Amino acid sequence: MKFVKALFGLTAAAGVGALVGVLFAPKKGSETRKDLAKKQKEYEKTLKKEYNKSIDQVADGIKNADKKVSEAADNLKDQISDKKI
Repeated sequence: MKFVKALFGLTAAAGVGALVGVLFAPKKGSETRKDLAKKQKEYEKTLKKEYNKSIDQVADGIKNADKKVSEAADNLKDQISDKKI
């Protein structure tokens, strides 16, 4: 619970800081909006890249796990069939 409160406080402080920074910025509003839009697109591109990278890692992990489970199942079948003979 303390973590959630701390996270909320940190987020609120960051929001207030950003708002104050925008209000007292030396640039015109239109320039600031263009800069913010540019940064947002950069962050979006980075986030998509990291998301796709994570998805690929998860897919690889699933393939490896499936392979290991199949190998273990085959080994178990072999062991069982050897004991029946």
